[in-house]
Amino acid sequence: MNRFGFYLPPWLICLVGLTILAGCRPQVDNPQPDGQHGTVTTLTLILSDSSTFPIQRDTFVFDDPDGAGGNQPLRWDTLRWRPSRTYAAQLFLTNKLASPPQELNPLITAQGNQHLFVYQSDTSFVTIHITDRDLLNLPLGFQSSWQSRNRIGSGHVQIGLRHIAFGKNLNSGANSGHSDIQVSFPFVAQP
Repeated sequence: MNRFGFYLPPWLICLVGLTILAGCRPQVDNPQPDGQHGTVTTLTLILSDSSTFPIQRDTFVFDDPDGAGGNQPLRWDTLRWRPSRTYAAQLFLTNKLASPPQELNPLITAQGNQHLFVYQSDTSFVTIHITDRDLLNLPLGFQSSWQSRNRIGSGHVQIGLRHIAFGKNLNSGANSGHSDIQVSFPFVAQP
């Protein structure tokens, strides 16, 4: 018995201490940006419709060369597609703050286990599936397949690149890590 009138076994004291220490570790779901690949200032999306001959390729761009928080973007295109089509999509990222401008696809692909593109849209207009994988065979998202529904109208498609510094897993998604870039493209689906 001690001066407080009760006895705590040493193993219980160790367990409480370890629990307190475990609660003090840094949050891994939202790490701070590490800047390994610099700022993403420009996102280019190419949609290819293979049902046409020759294959029709349309390029859509979000270009904010001074980065977030500065001047308004110089270019912010509206996506356009036809109903009931399947499009192969490719993304290209650039850092125009670097001199000369830096193409980021090779570096982000090499760091694929820490990156994930997230596509969010109204699925009554389009369904998007990631078709490329990183070295761990997890989804990456530079390449995707877009299936447009048999519907005309307008809305938004959000494309985001999540940086998950401690490595992604099968449960990684729109709230994992931090955002390297997130663009909400307006779209029009019309014949």
